[in-house]
Amino acid sequence: ISPFYQPEIDLNTNEIVGFEALLRWRDRDGAVQSPERIAAAFDDPEVATAISDRMLERSITDMRGWLDKGIAFKSVAFNVSAAEFRRGGFAEGVLEQLDNAGVPSSCLQIEVTETVFLGQGAEYVLTALKILNSEGVKIALDDFGTGYASLRHLKDFPVEIIKIDQSFVRNMVVDPGDEAIVRAVINLGQSLGMKVVAEGIESIEQARRLLELGCDFGQGYLFSKAVPADKVPDLLSSSAAGTTGRLSLARQWRPRLMTSNV
Repeated sequence: ISPFYQPEIDLNTNEIVGFEALLRWRDRDGAVQSPERIAAAFDDPEVATAISDRMLERSITDMRGWLDKGIAFKSVAFNVSAAEFRRGGFAEGVLEQLDNAGVPSSCLQIEVTETVFLGQGAEYVLTALKILNSEGVKIALDDFGTGYASLRHLKDFPVEIIKIDQSFVRNMVVDPGDEAIVRAVINLGQSLGMKVVAEGIESIEQARRLLELGCDFGQGYLFSKAVPADKVPDLLSSSAAGTTGRLSLARQWRPRLMTSNV
């Protein structure tokens, strides 16, 4: 089990503002596989939490390594399931691991889906998120719009970032209904003083429209696929220079947009 890192991009400046840790694993032949191939493992709470523990441990180790090399990665977002909160002491354990590694809590972002707010144990989730947030860890609501949480949860829980699910971004330039949902989420985030991240951006047209709608950040294959930890420094260098790969391609749309608005 290894975390790979996909960058989040400031749509106004095209700069990398952080990364999301995404689960990858290597099979017996050493080939990198996606989590879908081991989806059944997540049906077992003990196995699922063991995988998550491994992901967090590796992510913190990678962050420590980047800090030692002076790599300005800014922050890493880490996905947490409801089962992990129900174990109790989750927030304290995360903060202890960060402290032991000498990684500032501001370098970590916790992502939760709407489902963690529902059902038994919601009080544990609220307590844990408040503890983490009080120590400087940012909280993001992932896959927003696909679950069943009430809008009240945005008010009651210490959420600072909303992530628009890629299912809405995918067809937004051709489907008025999807664009309407994206626009509504962006407006909601702005009204509540929250940053908004659009996931699954794959085309310049999508990025251009998201910027026009006022979206703050984006991630997706247009900018970069998820990369192993040792490739993060190169990705940051390429982003700063605007010279290579998909990140270079993505930079082209911002000047054109500015020109078309004049």
